[in-house]
Amino acid sequence: MKKALICVLALVMLLSLCVGCGNKKGDEVYELNLSMHDAVTTPNAVYMQSWADKVAEATDGHVKITIHGSATLSAATDIADNVKAGAVDIGWLYTSYYAGQFPLSDVINLPMQGFGDPIVSTNVLWSLYDEYEQVRNEWSDYKLLMLYGNPGMIFASSDTPITSVDDLKGRTVRCPSGAITDVIVAWGASPITMAPPDIYEALEKNNISAYIFEPSGITNFSLEEVTAYYTDLQMYDGPFGLIMNMDKWNSLPKEYQDIIEGLSGRDASVGAAQAFADAVEVAREDIVAAGGEFVTVSADEEAGFAVAADEYAAKWAADMSKDGFDAAAYLARANELAEAG
Repeated sequence: MKKALICVLALVMLLSLCVGCGNKKGDEVYELNLSMHDAVTTPNAVYMQSWADKVAEATDGHVKITIHGSATLSAATDIADNVKAGAVDIGWLYTSYYAGQFPLSDVINLPMQGFGDPIVSTNVLWSLYDEYEQVRNEWSDYKLLMLYGNPGMIFASSDTPITSVDDLKGRTVRCPSGAITDVIVAWGASPITMAPPDIYEALEKNNISAYIFEPSGITNFSLEEVTAYYTDLQMYDGPFGLIMNMDKWNSLPKEYQDIIEGLSGRDASVGAAQAFADAVEVAREDIVAAGGEFVTVSADEEAGFAVAADEYAAKWAADMSKDGFDAAAYLARANELAEAG
């Protein structure tokens, strides 16, 4: 009986140890890569690093995210495919590089339609994401971690300032892909798409005389060295998404998923947009210090720019209205949200 009692006690102790092990965090570390086309020293990458550090701290080091900048892990135009396929765990995606893939999210990309403040645009995007299943479907191949707008895109030129539509006629203008390429044509210029690192050389060789970019991007790529004039006309915002491979997301324990979700979403996106906006203020100072001149557009000339932009927006709404979806009402809702701030 004594031996049996000892065996029973030993078994109880063993079971209690096993239960304790079951409640204890495992030692497994989940190492994730994050690809960006910006350099790791830029404000966007610095913000993402702070986010990654918060994730690591909140998970006691069990989720480690390593940022790879300057498109060393994936080209900007390949992020969507590489994240979906699992070649990249987390990707920083600019929707303008993917014509037709994120059309409703690209509503803030419509020129001259009231989208020029990154904080406002970010809240617009999240409200639309919450309200419209069609917007959520655009991101359904990924775990969407952040979605935000960049600061208003502006004209920059190397020779003469751009203050009217007439100043664009006959120019070759570098611009991102998307709506702006069609509107540039309507304004009388020839659009050419190229990656930001190629703009400097194109200006030096006079292959282009103007480009469209946001101010912090200009200084990130040292374009203030070869640019003379900057037009204070905020045309549109560009949407950025931070996306994660779904299989990789599903491989994480739920406790870590909950932590990451708590550090992501609308609030984190607004933080990213604010960091972007803060960088613009610094960039403008650097541009002026380098001898750049900011020029303004009169109300009449701004109205001249708006004619072709409004025509394009109307066409966009007509083209996007299909399968019972009212894109005109959707655009009106986006404008309403933007006006409300």
